[in-house]
Amino acid sequence: MSELPSFVHDTRHILFVNAAGCALFRCTPEALVDLDMMELLIDDDFRGLARLRMSQLRDNREVKPMRYRYRRCDGSAFWATVNSGSLLDGTFRTTLIYEGEA
Repeated sequence: MSELPSFVHDTRHILFVNAAGCALFRCTPEALVDLDMMELLIDDDFRGLARLRMSQLRDNREVKPMRYRYRRCDGSAFWATVNSGSLLDGTFRTTLIYEGEA
């Protein structure tokens, strides 16, 4: 089984992205690390929902998987479902499941 695209973040900025995440977003790690995570989302409505989810994560509340439309570094768009949770060091991991081109 191949690794799912994932990010480690502080609910605002990307701290680490795995190789599968770089491939999905067609970006280098340098282009993604320190990026505001909301920059990856296309629609303002999705950004509002994502901010609410990040707030819930910070409050240690469970968040359900959510489907968003994302923008790649090359400008193309795709749909993915995200699942997020906390890590032991106080950061968070978000894993994406690719669902198709937008």
